[in-house]
Amino acid sequence: MSPKWSELLYQYSFHLGVASVALLTVYTTHYIRRNVSMSDLEATLTSLNNTINNTITDYTPVFGSLDEKSQLLDGVEIQVIGRSYVLPDDREMFERDVESFLWFSYRRNFRAIGGTMFTSDRGWGCMLRCIQMLYSHTLIRHNFSRDWRWEKCSIYNGILRDFLDDPNGLYSIQQIAKAGCSAGKDVGTWFGPNTAAQSIRTLTEFHKELNLTVQVVMDNFMCIEDIKFFCKEDELEWKPLLLVIPLRLGLSECNNIYIDNVKHCFEIEQSVGAVGGRPNSAFYFIGYQNDKLLYLDPHVTQESLCPDDIDLDNIPDETYHTKKVDLLPWDQLDPSIAVAFYCKTEESFDDLCQQFQDTITGGSGSLFEMVEVRPAYMTPPRRTPVDKLLENYTAEYDEVNTEDAASDSDGFEIISNS
Repeated sequence: MSPKWSELLYQYSFHLGVASVALLTVYTTHYIRRNVSMSDLEATLTSLNNTINNTITDYTPVFGSLDEKSQLLDGVEIQVIGRSYVLPDDREMFERDVESFLWFSYRRNFRAIGGTMFTSDRGWGCMLRCIQMLYSHTLIRHNFSRDWRWEKCSIYNGILRDFLDDPNGLYSIQQIAKAGCSAGKDVGTWFGPNTAAQSIRTLTEFHKELNLTVQVVMDNFMCIEDIKFFCKEDELEWKPLLLVIPLRLGLSECNNIYIDNVKHCFEIEQSVGAVGGRPNSAFYFIGYQNDKLLYLDPHVTQESLCPDDIDLDNIPDETYHTKKVDLLPWDQLDPSIAVAFYCKTEESFDDLCQQFQDTITGGSGSLFEMVEVRPAYMTPPRRTPVDKLLENYTAEYDEVNTEDAASDSDGFEIISNS
């Protein structure tokens, strides 16, 4: 069967299940044997796909009060990225804080990702939506502050515009998927926390006027000297930093020895949250209550906003905010997670490193190793020219392998089989 039909059937698998996809495969083979033209068959399958998208996945989220499912407890402290609340007294402030995060979820009927027929990210794009949420919160912090609350203005509107499902959007689903190709991830396959962070790092390099650097700590080892090397290109002026630290908290499940230090990450003023999840599902974590992590859930399919059909200077943004939050028990958390921090100044970074040293990098529950100076055996860091990044980025996207997308069962790094 050609890649085109395989990809359409792959999209259906997220809606209908394996048994129904098998039936569709027989149906498609029957059409081919009857010598029905490929264009007619494509139209039939596409029509069916659109019907599925507009029925089974047509769930409209409730943009109201907290859902009962979240099971938030009254009288117990809730941490939300450096802020503390206790319900019911702080409910209004808590909900106002939560709805001020940009919420990105599955969308359908956006312009196809180049080189593929994907017009929806349902079933495979949850980690991409989570990294969009984390990065958009970083940009809110970069332009405003942690205590900014949702209100329309030109700067906020510009941030949201960069994340719309538009091939020209700086941090759109199309662009992140494209950046993932440079990391060996085909469009339609699942990303892990590290791949998602690396994709955002690549896209940020192309947006120099943003005056922001993204650094991803590798192998649970952070060298302060190397981070400062990238944040002070002229050795004088500090470039604001998004620091992403992928962690492995166990083999098939999280070790309880790490729980307090993970929770402490959300108490740090520089925190911008974390991306991770449970098997088959990625979430954007923004805090905790007791031993449960608080998250925004991207697993809601909504209609995509077409940039050509809206006023880009006044984007209708109601579907990009929600008060709905959920809690994930620690014992359900997949051990692959990435925590992230934003440091606008060098003083802020120094303070962050001191907090790391005092808490999360010491003792038996240490999350990662941190050193001040690069060990002699390590290769000094070097900056990759933007034109070289762009060359790799474009070339990889032109060679997207859609035929094998459905078979990459190991693509989502936070999945465990336990």
